[in-house]
Parts: sequence; structure tokens; C-alpha cells
Amino acid sequence: MPTETRAAVLEAPTDDHDFAESRPVSVETVEVADPEGEEVLVEIRATSLCHTDVGFALGHFDVPYPLVLGHEGAGVVREVGDGVHDLEPGDHVVLGRIACGRCRQCREGHSQLCERRVPANETGRLRNGTVPFERDGEPVHHCLGVSSFTEQTLVTEDVAVKITDELPFDRACLLGCGVFTGFGAVENTADVELGSSVVIFGAGGVGLNGIQAARIRDASTVVAVDLVDEKLELAREMGATHTVNPNDVEDVVERIRELCPGGADYAFEMTGHEAVITQAVDAVGARGEAIVVGVPPHGHRSVDLDVYGMLFGEKSIRGSLSGSYNLSVAIPKLADLAVDGRLSLDPLVTDTRPMAEVNEAMAALEAGGQIRQLLVP
Repeated sequence: MPTETRAAVLEAPTDDHDFAESRPVSVETVEVADPEGEEVLVEIRATSLCHTDVGFALGHFDVPYPLVLGHEGAGVVREVGDGVHDLEPGDHVVLGRIACGRCRQCREGHSQLCERRVPANETGRLRNGTVPFERDGEPVHHCLGVSSFTEQTLVTEDVAVKITDELPFDRACLLGCGVFTGFGAVENTADVELGSSVVIFGAGGVGLNGIQAARIRDASTVVAVDLVDEKLELAREMGATHTVNPNDVEDVVERIRELCPGGADYAFEMTGHEAVITQAVDAVGARGEAIVVGVPPHGHRSVDLDVYGMLFGEKSIRGSLSGSYNLSVAIPKLADLAVDGRLSLDPLVTDTRPMAEVNEAMAALEAGGQIRQLLVP
């Protein structure tokens, strides 16, 4: 029999950025199906708000509505379908991303590019084609195969990644998106070398983890760029050697090139803004790499590039999705780093709110002063 659960439901996107006033998300009772086959029922113990959730509220993604929001969550496995082999009730899990394990990309070790992920996400379904949430007999769609803004969610086995039970849930949930996205872009996508110069555009929940990775990889210069001084202060605490607030300089790229003579070796764009992608390319020197991590919204996905400068500097630009990680391997590794004290998660949590305040949490995130807010189911 389906189980009743309280969930944060986004009825439809809005163009009103004052979420506290427009209140596009409501917390209400929905039904979640029992697990079948390779499905897993997870009791959410902690979840956190990411800017991508705000993007859903603003209609930046082509998905069906209504949907149960949330994609950074951790919890306990409660039930499993008869096709589940690697999880059992009581396991502690972080909810990652869809990875079928069968398509060419998954078989070749690039599960972040799973060929079934995007079609499933765009239809608001699990990878196996089901919509596990229902309200008054009508479907309530799934969010990125996760839907963590709920007391209980149903996911496919590949999404629920088992971790050590030594890491508290209110820190483990951060490993469900922002940590692996930022950390992996530096450690895995770019494979930053000892002594490199690194620039991180955006010192939020993703960028700060890129800074941590650059520190761990022993980059010699780590420049954090952000419009919020409080975030830049935190960036220094987490490993940045220099900070730049664009409001305080005439030319951001020129300032970066002063800090990194000849240009940076690596520049990571973690904001999803067109102009910043251009700045990242301009900020790297000869044979430098610009890594695009942030997701631009619809209508803002074309950039101006100095192709002449790229050619004669042999620069490159590439994307990084989910830190280019195989998440079933990466998430447990990151959890172990956190337990060992090498990866700092505490500074990332700037507020804790009840789920009923999800609209206020989104408004606070849009205002720029928050890194990660925990939402209590």
C-alpha cells in the first residue's frame, strides 16, 4: 500500500523572485509508492537547499510540474524491492544521481553522463519510468531522480549510495550535489596539479568545495571571486590564498592576471552566468583550461569567446557534470574525507529551517547571503 508522506511540492514555476511573498512551494501530504524491483524507499533524515532548486522554481529547466523538490539528501533505507542487491533496510545513504550501469557511458566509467539520466529528469520520472508520488489520484513528478524535500522518497538503487554511519545525516546530505560537483571539478575533471594556479568564480556551496579540493591538491595560488564579502572571507578560511570582489576592482580579469602572472592555469566557472564564463576563459593563460560547472538558465546559454586568444594561447574550455565522478565511488570517498577531517562540511551550513519555511529559504539563498540551508523534514 502507498505511504502518506509530507513533501514540499512546487506547483508551477514563477517569475517572482520574492519567494517569501509568492510562495510557489507548499508542504502537503502526498502518497509515495512501495518499492518494487530495483527501487528503494528512503526515510529522509536531512536535506539541504541548492541553487538548482531555485532554478526549478523560476522555470529554468524544462520539466513537468507539479514536482517534489530537492536533490541533496541523506537518510536511512526503509524498504527495498526484490531486485535490489547491494542495499538493505537500515543502511545510511546519500542520494546521488541516476546511473543505469548499462549504457555505454556507464560501462566506460562515466556514469555522470548516463544516457538514461536526462530523459528521466525531463519527464519527472525515475530511471525505470515510474512516477512514485501521487496526490488525489494525480501524479506529482520526481526531481532529478531524488526528490529529497519529503519525509520519505522512492529512488532507484543506483541513486542511493551507501556511506559510513560515522558521518551525521545533517552533514552527509551536503555530499548529494554541491560537494561532489565543486570538489570533483577540481580533483577529477581538471586533475589540478601540485603548484598550479586556480581561480574559482563563485564562492557558494559548489565553489567553496572547489577551493577545498584545490587546497588538498596543493595548488600554489587559489583565487576566489564573488560579489559577497562574507563568502570571500569564508573562502579564505577554506583555502583561498587571494580573493577578488568584482565590485572593488575595475577589471576582474586584469586583477586575476596580476595575482597569476601570465594567467591562471585553471579557471572554474561555478555561477552559471554567461559573462562569467567569458571571464574564466580570458583569465587563463597559455595552455590554460576554463572549466564550466554552473548551469546557465534557458535563454542565457550563448557566450562570447576570444577565439583568436584561445587559438594562439592553446587554451581549452570544457564542461564538468557532477564533478565527472562515478558517484557510487566518489560519495563514500568524500564521506571518509569528511570523517577524517580533511574535508570541511560544518562551515557550509549557514542556517537550519523547518521544511515549512522552504520559500523563505529560497528567498534567503537568492539574496546571496547563504551557502547551504538545512531543511528539516
